[in-house]
Amino acid sequence: MNFYGKSFIFDGISSDLYDLRILNFSQSSPSEGVSTGVINTMEEWLYRREMPYFYGTYYQNSLEFDLTVGSFSYLDGTSRDTILRWLLGRQRYLPLKIVQDDISTFVFNVIFTQINPVYVANLNYAFKIHAKCDRPWAYYVPPTTIRTYTPVSNTGLLETLAYYNSSSFSGYNKPIVSFTISGSAPSSAQFSIINRTDDATGARPFSFTGLQPSEVLTVDNDKGIITTSASALRMSTFSKNFLRLVQGVNSLEIYGYATNFTLDTKFARSVGD
Repeated sequence: MNFYGKSFIFDGISSDLYDLRILNFSQSSPSEGVSTGVINTMEEWLYRREMPYFYGTYYQNSLEFDLTVGSFSYLDGTSRDTILRWLLGRQRYLPLKIVQDDISTFVFNVIFTQINPVYVANLNYAFKIHAKCDRPWAYYVPPTTIRTYTPVSNTGLLETLAYYNSSSFSGYNKPIVSFTISGSAPSSAQFSIINRTDDATGARPFSFTGLQPSEVLTVDNDKGIITTSASALRMSTFSKNFLRLVQGVNSLEIYGYATNFTLDTKFARSVGD
């Protein structure tokens, strides 16, 4: 993967701090890029059948790429040690952003698995780094969707929200949602979201009952974690239908006695040359 951006940001620290830049030492034209989101098929061949049974597709490999970074001044032992401690040997995937116009809003969640020094006239000026992502692509974090309401009834329609899921991933996107119940709500308030695009019949609502006035709930629909400001366990009054978004426009009907609602998610982004 070739980048034309000058700088990068890893774990919130800019490469400018170490006077490092993204370099291209050699490149042929045309060049071959790195594909993201490589799909594998699930198929089964049977005797005397001219084509296999097709069961679907899946992703098996994460995105990996090489990045060459360096300085116009040679890197002495102290500088080299500081840079290697920053980049190498981390214990978890960390965000990498390339300061480049077309992908400046994209994040690569990476671990650098190998760093090789590059020498010019026996002096270390650069490093060739191998990055392994935690998924087959980069991701984009859109602005938080925020809504405020004046509820009029316990089960009334607050809004029909058209939410566009622009993810490159064709499967379900499971966001984090948060909402606050009105302080003037009845003692057993309700809140629900129906995604008519996912299920036109409304048979699988994301819904809660028995909520308290002024209660604040946050639901991570991907991890299945419910957090509440009340001293109560909310799984027992939850519909067990975690909210999911399909690719494209989602028609979300929001009901209940809530005064505000937020939605946060990440969208997969296929990147390559």
